[in-house]
Amino acid sequence: MPLMHAASCGFEAARSVRNVADLRRCLHGHSFLCSARWADGAPDVGAALSTALAPLDYADLNQAVAVPDDASLLGWIAGHLPHADGLWLRSAPDRGVLRTSAQAPLLHWLHADFEAAHQLPNVPPGHQCGRLHGHGFGVTLCAAASHAELEQAWVRLRPLLHQRMLNDIPGLENPTSEVISAWLWQQLADVLALDHVIVRETATAGSQFNGHTHRIWKTQRFEAATPFDAHGRYTGHSYSLRLHLSGQLDEVMGWVQDFGDVKTRFKPFYQQLDHYPLDQVDGLSVANCAGIAQWAAAKLANTPELCRVDVYQRPGEGSLFSVEAA
Repeated sequence: MPLMHAASCGFEAARSVRNVADLRRCLHGHSFLCSARWADGAPDVGAALSTALAPLDYADLNQAVAVPDDASLLGWIAGHLPHADGLWLRSAPDRGVLRTSAQAPLLHWLHADFEAAHQLPNVPPGHQCGRLHGHGFGVTLCAAASHAELEQAWVRLRPLLHQRMLNDIPGLENPTSEVISAWLWQQLADVLALDHVIVRETATAGSQFNGHTHRIWKTQRFEAATPFDAHGRYTGHSYSLRLHLSGQLDEVMGWVQDFGDVKTRFKPFYQQLDHYPLDQVDGLSVANCAGIAQWAAAKLANTPELCRVDVYQRPGEGSLFSVEAA
């Protein structure tokens, strides 16, 4: 579907699941977060999400689900949201499960990290990434595997990267985010049924690799007013706009596109949005997340790598416009 909508809702709950290490059952609690996506024109899953999750809030999940592990819990939620096209569940800050559609396989994901230095050897003189610098990198592994399997795989791999000069590692002589994500895939594909690998080098930029295609994104925030009612009153949001670009890597530069160049392309129409009333922005016919996403995609129509634009008015609440499917 060209246009999708997203919503999120959290809940606090206790559960008891079998501990593989000692075979005990221990009641404990979590702050869960569930996100749902649905196609434009379908019933509003967002309105139904909080209703569906209400019985789980401050509850013993074993009373609702026989074995309330992440996979079974996501299945229970899916049964109460028949119009959702995708569901994502976070059961702890670093882990959870997802299903991209009702027909897609269930996948477990794990967030991890490492800290390392690098420099990009092929950038033009004066480019900031040509200087030796470092990042606290974020990694997400997503696979048809258990969390334990994901953890075991990462424990073996992290020492090769953490507190290292990445350029010195074979295969990472030009350690862009895209190259690192592909390197991680190569290291893990034989031991995990990977779906994709994500590498985040900053809070606003990252790269995803699925074994075939690279996708990068760059996020910008802007503050704007939006009409509240027919009486001329306004409200406002701190919006988040994320541009996704996909394609093959430049063989020399090692990237789909320079994150800095993506930011530069975004800047002219960012200046039309930031600290303005959206109903007065030229060419923006509908002052909501869906309208902004489609407006931004039109502004970047000359960017062939652009594949999707996400706009969120609150964390987890917004619209996603797929350019390739439009």
